[in-house]
Amino acid sequence: MKFFIFFSILYCSTLCAQEKSLVTIYTYHVKPPLVINAEKKQGMYYDFTRRLNTVSAKYHFEMVSIPRKRIKLMLANGSLDGILLGVNPVWFSDKSETKFLWTPRVFSDRDEIVSLLKQSIEFINPNSLEGKVFGGVRGFYYFGINELIENAVIRRVNTANEVDLFSMLLNHRIDAAVISRSTFDHMIKKNQWQNKFHLSKKPHDIYDRRILVPHEYIDVYNHILPIIEDLQFNQSWQNQIDSY
Repeated sequence: MKFFIFFSILYCSTLCAQEKSLVTIYTYHVKPPLVINAEKKQGMYYDFTRRLNTVSAKYHFEMVSIPRKRIKLMLANGSLDGILLGVNPVWFSDKSETKFLWTPRVFSDRDEIVSLLKQSIEFINPNSLEGKVFGGVRGFYYFGINELIENAVIRRVNTANEVDLFSMLLNHRIDAAVISRSTFDHMIKKNQWQNKFHLSKKPHDIYDRRILVPHEYIDVYNHILPIIEDLQFNQSWQNQIDSY
């Protein structure tokens, strides 16, 4: 009997998902707590996707992680067959929000200037990093800092992901790095690094993580817009985010 009930629920869930139109949610931020474990679908982005699927009666959302370079290419040739989670108009040269459709914020975040506690660096402007070795994620653009790197004022060392920047700092391979606050807080808590790193009083940037929607997906945009607006006032959702 229990097996029959379980099978019935599983069958119904599968059938319901099939009846909905599939929408791919793309992201290139494969870092905790946004993406903690892709195989187990753990992390804030997966929680958000599940929340959409719980609320939406029209669409079934599936999250897919791909490199930023591929996202950039897909946007350039108009082949993005889905929506892009966790991004900001400034990053895609769309301050006027005309190239793409943009939802309200899904999460708020900030990019911190991180250094070792015993060799702390206070960031006033990019010139504060003059003569320093800066750690960044390969392919990522850091406004103001990239320009000084090109002029050989700052030396840059690249890595494949943001998490690696912590070990690079601890091993004195770099003097400073830009790390998002959400990732910083997660890694400090996970590794008990409370007395290892210094955060500059001034961050490199403060921003909202939003969803980029191609204009041809306006129906999807109109559907998820009220859902995202409601989430900002949903206490259970806010508590879920705060748990990270």
